[in-house]
Amino acid sequence: MKKVTNAADNLLYKMGHGISSHKFKVLLSILMILALMISNLPRITLDTSTEGFLHENDPVRIAYDTFQDQFGHDEKIVIAIKTDGIFKLKHLSKLKELHNELSANVPYLNDITSLINARNTTGDAESLLVEDLFQTWPKNEAELQRKKALALSNPMYKDLLVNSDGTFNVIVLEANTYTSIGLEKSTELDDFDEFDEEPLENVEKPAFISDSEMAEMVHNVKDIVSKYDSSDFKIELAGSPSVTETLKSSMQSDIKKFNGLIILTIIIILSLLFKRVSGVLFPLLAVVLSVLSTVGLMAYFGTPIKIPTQILPSFILAVGIGTSIHVMAIFFHHFDKYGDKNESIAYTLKHSGLAIIMTSITTAAGIGAFSLSSVAPVADLGMYGAAGVIIALVVSLVLLPTLISIFPLKRKAYLDKDHKDYLEKILEKIAHFSQVRAKPIVISSLLLMALFLFLVAQIRYSHNPLTWLPEGNTVRTATEHIDKEMRGTISLELIIDTKKENGLYDYELLKSIEKLGMYAETIETDAYFVGKVVSIVDVMKEIHKALHANDDKYYAIAQDPELIAQEILLFENSGSDDLEDFVDSQFSKARMTIKMPWVDAIEYHGMLEDLKIHLENNLPPGVEVQLTGMIPLLSDTIAAAISSSGESYIIAIFAIGFMMILLLGSFKLGLVSMIPNLFPVFFIIAFMVVFNIPFDLFTMLAGTIVLGLAVDDNVHFMHNFRRFKDEGKSTEEAVRLTLTGSGRAMLITTIVLSLGFFVYLFASMANLFNFGLIVGVAIIVALIADFFIGPALMALLYKDKE
Repeated sequence: MKKVTNAADNLLYKMGHGISSHKFKVLLSILMILALMISNLPRITLDTSTEGFLHENDPVRIAYDTFQDQFGHDEKIVIAIKTDGIFKLKHLSKLKELHNELSANVPYLNDITSLINARNTTGDAESLLVEDLFQTWPKNEAELQRKKALALSNPMYKDLLVNSDGTFNVIVLEANTYTSIGLEKSTELDDFDEFDEEPLENVEKPAFISDSEMAEMVHNVKDIVSKYDSSDFKIELAGSPSVTETLKSSMQSDIKKFNGLIILTIIIILSLLFKRVSGVLFPLLAVVLSVLSTVGLMAYFGTPIKIPTQILPSFILAVGIGTSIHVMAIFFHHFDKYGDKNESIAYTLKHSGLAIIMTSITTAAGIGAFSLSSVAPVADLGMYGAAGVIIALVVSLVLLPTLISIFPLKRKAYLDKDHKDYLEKILEKIAHFSQVRAKPIVISSLLLMALFLFLVAQIRYSHNPLTWLPEGNTVRTATEHIDKEMRGTISLELIIDTKKENGLYDYELLKSIEKLGMYAETIETDAYFVGKVVSIVDVMKEIHKALHANDDKYYAIAQDPELIAQEILLFENSGSDDLEDFVDSQFSKARMTIKMPWVDAIEYHGMLEDLKIHLENNLPPGVEVQLTGMIPLLSDTIAAAISSSGESYIIAIFAIGFMMILLLGSFKLGLVSMIPNLFPVFFIIAFMVVFNIPFDLFTMLAGTIVLGLAVDDNVHFMHNFRRFKDEGKSTEEAVRLTLTGSGRAMLITTIVLSLGFFVYLFASMANLFNFGLIVGVAIIVALIADFFIGPALMALLYKDKE
């Protein structure tokens, strides 16, 4: 191992001289490569959609996409209106005006539904009339009261469009299913029939509506409703597109804020550390180019920035600057002492190049463990995070020496201190304490780690994007109000497939669907409830009642299959296309929508499993049911996150452990070195339990990221300790020399990294705040472990004879 290390050091030394000799060629080459990646930046996109959390080949995602192809976009914008009674002429007139303006001016709008155009089905024994509730406007109070009675008695309207006392009503806007970007009007979109079972051979299905189009739609709705909001006509905006757009806006704002704060922190630290313009500009340029290149790489491969991957720029800035500081610090020290710039570059790469490569590889391995995650943006973070660390490594070892070689630098007076400074004295005391108290330190550390592991069972899992927003956020409060007044804002979709044409004409099947809806409406726990169930059965009962002079006792399903077919035909001939929302064109598939409140996705899991069992036992043989919609998407995301995060942690631990054994050339030393690496990981688990911080899509990233970062200082400590031991030094002397020699750099990188994550404390979203707090604290704990636990382990592992 010593021969391999020496060979690597010599190779890096020659590389340093090679860079100095061919500096302009090297500069041109690396800038061309970086420019090639950065040129893709204009193509980067943002994606905050719920389905974007799952891979495109995930079965739940495939089911959801198939559902959208058949029944349209299920994420709806909900406009909630609070009045002292909507069935007052002044309020109704205002509602009609708002409805009409939204219908005329909101882009990408496929459908809009409110009390104004709610379906009103009437008829007699031979004819059926389907019209809007307010097709004819009430001319007097008596007509208005009749409309009110009709609306409040209609079971379809209750908790779907209006609450039971008429003081709370909603307007629901449904977006187009497919994007209009890059498509000519009245061409492929007009030719594409979403109800065809067989795709058209020569027409490629367009992509689903884009994130930018949905954002534009939400912003237009906001602008319009703001004109109608008043104290007696209070308007709130909710629905998953509104939540998504709010998260996206917060994300864009936070990204700028975080990167700005980190760059400012970097400038301050570099200025205090080096007190030279080159010592600030060169590392800053290196890390900024590393970040831009990584994001450009994402754009090239068509990977959008999603909510979890927004931490990527800040992560690379923090990691990259630590690498740059090591290079610049060693260079300036040697250059100030000897004055030979080219020799100082070569010396820097020989002295620290291998250690920097080792730490970068371990960091990349730590975050790269996420690349196998079942959660799409977490996998993206793993892949591009690892790529970004390697890019920052190459930039630090190639671009920085090149810039140093090209630009003239002034030497500073070299002070060869005969006395020890305050920090060196403290590090010596730590080294001594860790040796004389080695056994108590190790025993107490292991006991603490056991306690931390015991607390794992109490960790609270969570996936609730709504609670990422501050409590006073308008979209969050609107969603909570609608959940309370209208009993739900989010839906579970059931696709019931009979596997045969006109299979829905079967009375027994329709009766089973009705019973299924009745069962669903009984579901209620302390955390959630089913607020509304809507299906083809409701339409069939509405038709049957209308054909019997609107007699309530006929609000039931027709029992004769031929009569069922006739009633459906009458409804279709009435001019209404509402059946398209509930069945396919072959009448083989039926849609059931179950509306529920927006709660933590972890709560839905048990309900979904119970519902699957009920479906298996209570539907006719041969009928298949697919569960989809927003609720399964959210539930599957957290389930995938929990399982894959455990896998990622195990992969990271084994990968880094294996690399430590290889890098240190000793199985025993490599294995023992993992104890101080794992201590901060176990610590954050206990930290989260004690402070009731949920284990969500962000906090679950912390452990592996901390493991990848904590190992950097540990590598420096173990590498130098092993070197001093190989030189024949005693364990106590090796620890002292290691801490006094590397402790200062370890402290500086810890400050840089922790501050890089503490900037998330300024986040507008709670999940980012928790993430920054946990990682920042854990990095500090990792340094403490390296200063105390690592040396104590060495004292017990390599006991001195005296």
